Amino acid sequence: MDGDEWLTPEQRAIRRKNRIRLAIVGPIALLIVVIAIVAYVRNPEDHSPKADQISPAFLGEWKGVADNGHDSFDVVLTITGDNADHVATSSSTDKATGARCDRTESLSAVSDTELTLATASATGPNCDKADVTVRLHTDGTLDYRTGPVTGTLRRS
Repeated sequence: MDGDEWLTPEQRAIRRKNRIRLAIVGPIALLIVVIAIVAYVRNPEDHSPKADQISPAFLGEWKGVADNGHDSFDVVLTITGDNADHVATSSSTDKATGARCDRTESLSAVSDTELTLATASATGPNCDKADVTVRLHTDGTLDYRTGPVTGTLRRS
């Protein structure tokens, strides 16, 4: 007893049509959702910055001195723009202790005048994985910032 015996013939016909519609539309809707998920997983919209978006004005070797208010560092930043996983290398040497930190940098943000680099790998004492931001000025210098360490770099 499913309650159909209390329905009029018209109501039974409507219920039968609704069941048929659900049997057809339900699997189609499910199929559309599955296709959309698979398409997204295979090819998600990738908005990550690309190495070829780096302005040629950034490319090359840059050197300078940076400090955090009490320690001073010799900084060498080489921006190659090879690929997003390895667009730059950098080294900073503490002037007081001689401790050196070498990093490989990947690209995390790019504009015409500013790059943000994420540390992909770091070797050396007291190396942290802080982002490096460089801003290009019209006089050809770069403002360099990583954490509290800031300075000015010039193309070498």
